[in-house]
This record gives sequence, C-alpha cells and structure tokens, in this order.
Amino acid sequence: MLFFQRLRRLYILAITLLFCIIFIQIIPYFGPGLSISRPSSCQLPVTPPHISSSHTSNCPLLSASHPQADSSHTKLASALSPAELLCRSPKPLPGGIPKLLHQSWKSTELPAKFKKWSNTCRRQHPDWEWVLWTDEDNLQLVKQYFPWLEDTFSSLPGNIYRADLARSLYMYIFGGVYADLDTECLRPTLDALASQNISLPGQPNESSGDEASVARVALLGRMGSDPAFDHSIPNAWMAASAGHPFFLLPMSSAQAEIQKSRRILHSWWYDYPSAEQLTGPIALLKNVKQYEFCGDAANKIIVLPDSMVYPFNWNTKENVRSLCSAEKETFNETLCKDVLEVDLKGSISITYWSHTHRGKGADVENIERISQDG
Repeated sequence: MLFFQRLRRLYILAITLLFCIIFIQIIPYFGPGLSISRPSSCQLPVTPPHISSSHTSNCPLLSASHPQADSSHTKLASALSPAELLCRSPKPLPGGIPKLLHQSWKSTELPAKFKKWSNTCRRQHPDWEWVLWTDEDNLQLVKQYFPWLEDTFSSLPGNIYRADLARSLYMYIFGGVYADLDTECLRPTLDALASQNISLPGQPNESSGDEASVARVALLGRMGSDPAFDHSIPNAWMAASAGHPFFLLPMSSAQAEIQKSRRILHSWWYDYPSAEQLTGPIALLKNVKQYEFCGDAANKIIVLPDSMVYPFNWNTKENVRSLCSAEKETFNETLCKDVLEVDLKGSISITYWSHTHRGKGADVENIERISQDG
C-alpha cells in the first residue's frame, strides 16, 4: 500500500512538473512582448561594441572577385568588392548618408534584367561606390562585425531570410543606400534627400543646428496609401547614416525567434514564420512601429511617400500589375512608367517586384524570367 502511495505522489509530481514546463514554454507565444504596435514597455536593443580600427591589419580577405563589368562607356558608380569594404574601418558620419550603394545576389553573376536595372542605379550615382554582396560575403560580414549574431544568422531557415537580415547589417555598419536588384533608379538619391531637408556627408544642412547635425537618419519608403497594409513598408529600398540604432531591432527580433524555436517543446507545434514575417517587410513594419514608440528622437526614421520610392504597388489594379510586374508575360517597363507618371511624381526609383524567392527557397521560374534579356 505504501508503495502505491509513493508511486501516486511521484506521478502527481511528474504531471505538475510537466505542466510547469509547458507553461514556461508557451509564455513567449502569448506574452505582451508580441504586441509590437503598442508595446507595454520600451526595450530597444543595446548597442553592441564596434570593432576597433586595428582589425584592418589582419583583414581576412574573401575571393576579391568583382561583378561582371559593364561594356558601355557611361560613367557608373565604381565597383567595390565586399572584401575591400570589409578591410576598411567603418567611419560613421552622423547626420549624413555615405555615398555607398549596396545590392545583393547569390553570386556575382547577375541575371540580365538585374544587371540592367543595377546599372541604372550606378548611372544615377556616378560618384558613389557600388558593392554587390553574395551569400558568402554576408556570412563574412557577420563573422567580422556581428560575431554574437553568427549562430542566429546561420540558423535562419533559408538564404532569403539571411539576405533580408543582411540589409540591416549593411545599414548599421556602413550606412548608404540599399536597393533590390529589381529596382530601377530614376533619379539620384540626393534629390529625395534634398526634398526632405537631409544632407549627405560633406554637404552640411545650413538650416540645421548643431544638435541636428550629429543626429543619424534612416529613410524607408511606403508602398500604397494604407498604413495598415502589412507590406506597406518594404525592405526593398532603404538609406541610412551608419550606426543608426533602428537597425539593431531586426537583429534582435531574429535572435529572439531562433531562441524561441529551440525551447524544449517547440517541436510539438513550432514552425518558422515566413521570410516576410521574420526578416522581411512585415517584420520591418513592426520594427518601425516599435522604434517610433520607443526610439531615440535624435536618431529619426523618415518614411518617404509611396510615389517617391515605390510608385508601383503590387497590391493594385490588374491593368497596372500586368504592365509593371516583372512576373507577368505582359511586363513593359516603358508603359509601366508612363501609366504611373513617375516623371510627374518625381519618383526616384521603381521596383518591379520580381519575387525570385518562394517560401524558404528560390523561385526558379521567376529567376529564369528575369534572366532573359530584353
């Protein structure tokens, strides 16, 4: 009889322990920390230490291969390999945006349409430097400047997740402008900055006081007129001063998700969010809302009007999508820009939304489509 009483107590204890473990595991899924739009408290990431300039003496060079050269004689932004950029000491210039254009692809061999559109961006910024990052380069960037993030970065469930997150790393360490390869640049970025009263390094803003001159700025674009649309702030284009604290938020969010995925009972129900939700535009919108609620007023975020960066809203009428979507057989860049009146609106760019990824992998059909010249 005593044996069965002890067995019963052990059984009750085991059940109680199991429920405690389950309760501890599910708290992060339902706790207030998930409410990004109205956070109950402000907990912005702590700025990680910068690597000292002495690292350049032992700089680990990658294969310093350069992207395909352009055969035209038009002056383009000079190509700078990621290896060369990683061997420089970052020199944050508060208050300005460096003349550095970042783009990324799985290799340095760009599909035909990507190369053409990339050259429009280089042509609009002839006195800038242009860096094409590959998957290998992105990992090297993490190892060199974000070693605390390497496990999270490598654990993300697909290359598209890593490519999305890497954009925030470019902005944080080096600043400049990032643009997706399906983006055609229509005007120099300086035109957009001038309209927002923002100066580039070496071009002081005379209307700004001393305090404003040392502040950092991040520029994002809006797509469409509905701020509640969860893709309304895409991560296809962004510009920033180096060291802007906003770009720590995407890193922190990704790290938290990876940690959550490893909790003891996660395998019972857990599945990774989509790339859009974890590191892409949906995550970016949540991070913007959190930063606006909790952020540093001295280091601001400016969301540019939809017509300026994303005049083509892929969530719009079919007659516009049929002309402006790179996924469509009826895609026509010239007619698209005419219909959208990009010149009249003063758009600095247009993204044709080629959607070269699907789920956690690549969209082979769409990659084949943008690989065709013409």
